[in-house]
Amino acid sequence: MGVVLTPECERAHALASLALDGELTEVEQARLRAHVAHCVACAGFARDVDVLTRELRAAPLTRPAVVGMPKRRRSTGMRSFQVLAAAAAVVCAAGLGSLAGSLHSSPSPVFISATTGTLSGATADAATVARERVPGGRVVDRLVAL
Repeated sequence: MGVVLTPECERAHALASLALDGELTEVEQARLRAHVAHCVACAGFARDVDVLTRELRAAPLTRPAVVGMPKRRRSTGMRSFQVLAAAAAVVCAAGLGSLAGSLHSSPSPVFISATTGTLSGATADAATVARERVPGGRVVDRLVAL
């Protein structure tokens, strides 16, 4: 865990870094000199940063041995796996949609002729009509499965 700095010391560190590039005004230079004169830790930081910067600037530039980017490896196995997974997802979605549609479809309607009382439609063979009298004297046709 690092040392917790006071706000004055944090400001002095920032000013010391800016001073290396000559970006301080005369007032900021005076503020840094005044703080470093009485703060040993910030004086050491300013000195260390100055030495490190001078060494880096004096070091010779080196060129990389190989210029350019390394070739990118292509994984054809992963790409074909992705395509197959997408195709499988489409097939599953279509199958589930078809299954859901067939489970929720209503049977074809049955029609009862008002004049003859006979049934017509897909379920006519499996059902018959029963007439019954309900209280009040009305006659009601009721569909009865066989």
